[in-house]
Amino acid sequence: MKTISRVVIVTLGCILATYLILALSLTQGIALSYHQDSPIQQVELSPSSLDVKQPELFSSMFSYIDFVSINNQTYIQLEANEERVVAVPIRKLLTEMLLFSNFPLLLLITLAITIPLILTSRKQKRFDHAVTILNSKTDNLLSAFNLDLPKFETENNLARLNHSINSLSDAVERYKKDTETSIFQDKLTGLADRHAYLGHLKEQLLDAEENEKKQALLFIDLDGFKQVNDSFGHSFGDEVLIQVAERLRTIVRNHNLSSQHPINGIEQNLSRLGGDEFSIFINDLTDPSVALNVAQNVLQEIERDFVLGNKVIKIGASIGIAIYPDSASTPFALLQMADVAMYRAKTDGRGIFRVYSPEMGSKMRRYHYLLEEMRLALGSNNFTLSFQPIVHVDDCSIDYFECLVRWHHPVEGTITPTEFIPIAEESNLILDLGDWILFEACRQMSAWFNAGMTRVRISVNISGVQLKHRNLHDWVMETITKVGLPPKSLMLEITESCFIEASKDTIDSLQKLREQGITIAIDDFGTGFSSLCTLAELPVDVIKIDKLFIDQANDNPKYNKILQSISELGKELNLKVVAEGVECAEQFDLVRKMGIQCVQGYLVSKPETSNNVGTKVLRNNLNHIAATGTNIWLPENEPSNRPKLHSVK
Repeated sequence: MKTISRVVIVTLGCILATYLILALSLTQGIALSYHQDSPIQQVELSPSSLDVKQPELFSSMFSYIDFVSINNQTYIQLEANEERVVAVPIRKLLTEMLLFSNFPLLLLITLAITIPLILTSRKQKRFDHAVTILNSKTDNLLSAFNLDLPKFETENNLARLNHSINSLSDAVERYKKDTETSIFQDKLTGLADRHAYLGHLKEQLLDAEENEKKQALLFIDLDGFKQVNDSFGHSFGDEVLIQVAERLRTIVRNHNLSSQHPINGIEQNLSRLGGDEFSIFINDLTDPSVALNVAQNVLQEIERDFVLGNKVIKIGASIGIAIYPDSASTPFALLQMADVAMYRAKTDGRGIFRVYSPEMGSKMRRYHYLLEEMRLALGSNNFTLSFQPIVHVDDCSIDYFECLVRWHHPVEGTITPTEFIPIAEESNLILDLGDWILFEACRQMSAWFNAGMTRVRISVNISGVQLKHRNLHDWVMETITKVGLPPKSLMLEITESCFIEASKDTIDSLQKLREQGITIAIDDFGTGFSSLCTLAELPVDVIKIDKLFIDQANDNPKYNKILQSISELGKELNLKVVAEGVECAEQFDLVRKMGIQCVQGYLVSKPETSNNVGTKVLRNNLNHIAATGTNIWLPENEPSNRPKLHSVK
């Protein structure tokens, strides 16, 4: 439209300029014709010979000039009377005036009109070419975004470019929104991910600092979720996580805690931190009871049945609560303190919530300190092994030695296994530590076996973590082969709770080890609530009765009866029964009367170093060792009501 308007204006300008030049030339020519030396010669015409009709074109254009014509030739009338008409030929007048007088002006006007017109035309062509190129590029972009433009009948290149740019702008906005959603949203549950959540916490804590508000953060960890994955598969586990997220969304809405992102609409006060961990943020804690009510509501919702197809799944949750600014003042620290409180909730029994306190923080710092020190100790061989003898009650002959790991810290001194073993199991350091223990224990037993202790075994404790992460059969057989230890000289102790959770592959591996001569024992029997039918099916040779029953048997008749039942159960199933924690003569006599074959405890001996074992066993009575393959280990305080037992000198 602009091009058409420009052409019309230029055309009108040319017409007007031409008219002005003609009018000027005619006026000047008429004036010049009256001069005697004028190059334009006048002619006299007879009035009778003139055409009756005047030239219409010139008369209409120049009404102030008189035009006459004769024989189709046009003249300008200068004078007229009845006898003659004085006139000049218009062609001659225009030729003389335009070519010799107004030609430069005509040329300038023509150039002034045509040059801009030519330049404008060229500029328009270049512009049209550029727009065409841009349209081609935008078409490629539209194709990349799978966008189609609507067709318009009157559409030109510039209009098409405008429509393309508008479509691309809309697509970019949608893409930006989708990208932000994709980056900051957990793919499975649709909740905010950890990164986006921490960014939101940072903004909220700054606002709380300015307005002196209290805020709270709930750290939610599912209880029993791993068993769902192991039992039903990850697809079921994913569906549980999706349903958990939906229940938490409902809780956030019901408690008016919702804060949606203005662009992508993601709920900012609720996040899946990773795995089976979630978090809820309360940005205005007007009353501490609000956080407790939300936590209680979460526990109730998570404990409701999860229906997946034809299966009903039950899980629980443990929750830690951290308060800003009481617990911490930064997003990461607040999340960490809530995690510490959640860990305390799990330790205290699961299915509950705990509010962070400084005492919890000191335990967590201790945990991480020991974890790092344990890594250093593994690298520098700061762990040692002790060996506690298990003897037969009849003659105190050694049945086997239990291998026990000890840690003597260069600064703190002795750190008990009850403190560092749980940390090793939680961090999976038990895998490296367990490799070292098994190798060193088997190497030591190989030396004792070669020295004549052919009927004595070495016992090594295997944790649940090792059962899950090690190919048990290959791992054990490779180790004893490497050190040259016969399979019959090794016993593996596995706690009752680990047996309950063991997979079929683990049970099969244990059975293969038994078939090759390795002894399998249930440790801490009576504390894992295993069924008797399960016990009958397990690949087990030895039952070790937990110290709890030994401690209570003389004082509590019920424990006494349970102890008696376990002893009889062992006999019926042809299993060797070992009593742990025998520390006094009365306990020794009790288990002997019940028919329990072997005892372990401080009454017999505390754990000894390999040097002390060698001194007490191997250097005394070598003939007895050679004949029996074992030796006598007398209790430090023999029971008073039984015959004295003396080692052979």
